[in-house]
Amino acid sequence: MSLLILENLMKEFDGRTLFDGVNLRVQRGERVALVGPNGSGKSTILKIVMGLEEADRGRVIVARNTKVGYISQSLSELADNNIMSETAKVFAHAFDLERRLRAVEAAMAEPAIADRPEALEELCQVYGRLTDEYEKLDGYQLEAKVKSTLLGLGLRREALTQSIATLSGGEKMRVALARTLLLAPELLILDEPTNHLDLVGMEWLEKFLRRFAGGVLLVSHDRYFLDQVATRVAELAAEGISCKSGNYSTFCAQKERRRDYLAAERKRIQREIRLNNELVSKLKGMRRIGAAASRAKAGERLREELNTRIREAVATEHLVQTAALNLPLSQAKHISAEIAKAENLTKKYGEVVIFDAARFLIRGGELIGLIGPNGSGKTTLLNILLGKERQFEGVARLGPWVRYGYLGQEIRFASADHTVLEELLATGAELGKELKEREARDYLSKFQFYGADVQKQLQVLSGGEQVRLALACICLREPHCLILDEPTNHLDMPAREALETALAGFKGTVIAVSHDRYFLNRCVNRILAIESGKITSYEGNYEDYRRLSGKSAEADSGQPQQRAAGTAKAKPGRTAGHSGGGPGQGDERAAIETRIEVIEKRLKELEATFDRDTPYHAYQEYQSLMAEVDALYAEWHRLTE
Repeated sequence: MSLLILENLMKEFDGRTLFDGVNLRVQRGERVALVGPNGSGKSTILKIVMGLEEADRGRVIVARNTKVGYISQSLSELADNNIMSETAKVFAHAFDLERRLRAVEAAMAEPAIADRPEALEELCQVYGRLTDEYEKLDGYQLEAKVKSTLLGLGLRREALTQSIATLSGGEKMRVALARTLLLAPELLILDEPTNHLDLVGMEWLEKFLRRFAGGVLLVSHDRYFLDQVATRVAELAAEGISCKSGNYSTFCAQKERRRDYLAAERKRIQREIRLNNELVSKLKGMRRIGAAASRAKAGERLREELNTRIREAVATEHLVQTAALNLPLSQAKHISAEIAKAENLTKKYGEVVIFDAARFLIRGGELIGLIGPNGSGKTTLLNILLGKERQFEGVARLGPWVRYGYLGQEIRFASADHTVLEELLATGAELGKELKEREARDYLSKFQFYGADVQKQLQVLSGGEQVRLALACICLREPHCLILDEPTNHLDMPAREALETALAGFKGTVIAVSHDRYFLNRCVNRILAIESGKITSYEGNYEDYRRLSGKSAEADSGQPQQRAAGTAKAKPGRTAGHSGGGPGQGDERAAIETRIEVIEKRLKELEATFDRDTPYHAYQEYQSLMAEVDALYAEWHRLTE
């Protein structure tokens, strides 16, 4: 059953078409991830669904009597009440009934009412009706239910009477989640729900969504989260939406195969055009003008076929790649034995102990991921190493020889009045590098600043643009140590992947605070976990940390779980170990997995043969097998739900 239908939505912004021809359905039991570049209109679609914005064309249909829960990226739906009062708004009708019951009780207790039996009888009848309605809403348990939900989401008991305005971003997100869950919606609309959550909160949300029986439409840049929860991925572009069954990694694999096929088709058609042109030239030389004209028309048809294929790839599957972020990180000429260290590091805020005799050593060339719950002291530790925080006991420092680049959560530039170009030129001048304007423009193009973009004032830059400019200035410094505090915040998926690729090839040292588990899997070879004031070292990436620390999904549930895509493609395999499904489904999955292996082997064989002499029937076989393997992936994911 479709809980939500989007029909032919179109939206314009400042005279530009943001998106057009958006058609999408969300069924009960589906978790649809809406992805796309920053600025493509993902959050706008969610606002249109919720009636907060209007589409310029098209319509939104929500199934009758469907409760909808919505969490925005800004959490602006939260008022400045205390936590309990704000969360209890979900049960406003029940609490109104309770107030009316108390008022009737007070009226019945009035001495004068005893002399008016008819009035007393009427009050008793009203009280009975209100009580029946209140009990149907489970009113006597509602306050306890609100409190237990808030505490279950990790909010401190003493914080329940705090004002919303005093809460951290993570605490506000938990309040919004609690309020939404208590509503018991059948359709969830979530805009960047993992923003502000720590790793524990993210994993709790993933488990909840996997158990949720309703439908979900969500926007997220968190690729690990999408691998854990998405059953379908819908990619948004100006031309509409392209959908693929499966999680984010499956979506990427399917898209890459389609892109390879498009490249093969382009090569085939271009070869035919070239051969046709040669034949036209020969026919003209033989003075067979009619035949030459006929072949020339055939060549035009081939060109039109190629253009049509490309247009379709753009319009329906968004296969044409745009220029990616290109980070020119310099390579360290010398790798030091020691980059940073701490001995007996102790730090307190009042009576709150952040670090208690903590210690660690970071060597040159290591890629360190620094993790821990919100408020555990991750950013504080970076500030200590950078010399920004000096109130602590013990030893903690970077080596005095370390040339580092620092990217903080809050990005500050030399002057807010600068343009992008002026900021880069100022950074170059500070470093003794007198860049010419053409050199600076070419350099900025590596960070996706083109043409008039370089004249943008810094105060109008988006979060992603600020991060890209900060990275440009950092790379200009040629650091051999990068200190990064939530570096993937504000970056869209292509930019995140470009950053990860650059860091993977960086021969220097990286110290990164991050909640992005996909990033931690791709870019880190050691985890430093802040736990109860101590700093514990775990060799490997995030998945290794979960296994070594006993915090893996297997340890949580006693059941194996498919590894997330930061370390391996999420594809069917016999070791995936899903325990769900009824009798016979294991055999069916195994048969599908075997067939996928056979097809993918054949696809690789075909790809190896693609050249100018490849017969057309080979391309037809390739296209047929691609369609079959996509369908098999979709069926496999359905069986493993």
